[in-house]
Amino acid sequence: MAMVVATIGTVAISVAPASASVSQGYIAGSGTWTDDWGDEGPISASTRSYSNVVAMWQTILKADGYLAASGVDCRFGPATTAATKRWQLDRGLVSDGVVGPKTFAKAATRLRLFEGERWFYYDGLGTNFAYFGRRADGRWDIPEGPDLEWGMLSYTSANLSVCS
Repeated sequence: MAMVVATIGTVAISVAPASASVSQGYIAGSGTWTDDWGDEGPISASTRSYSNVVAMWQTILKADGYLAASGVDCRFGPATTAATKRWQLDRGLVSDGVVGPKTFAKAATRLRLFEGERWFYYDGLGTNFAYFGRRADGRWDIPEGPDLEWGMLSYTSANLSVCS
């Protein structure tokens, strides 16, 4: 009996979604992709304010019509803060300008599978989309640059071509 319980416990642990952590350094997940973003963040004007994850968030704001393309610069400044507060308010969230687990989880409800198991798009306003990928190791990335190379969604690096 103890062996059966131990085996069931091991199986249950192995299929449970992994909890991400900013300390991992990247937007990441395992198992089903639909719950990957619900434990991410925070990013804000005062917390991890210059990174590829900020560019990711700005790309979502751009797709929803809250931020101009020129506002995607990897810096969580006043324009991104204001756009974030409006985005949160319009979705019934606390409008504090901090992108934490609840804001990321709300954004994830607009993610759709695109042409395969590791390609996704954020379904924004009208025909606006933001594209993302999830690597085999669970880390998320974003297409960028003139040749659409893929850049990792890092909390500690701001090395995408849009980062100024």
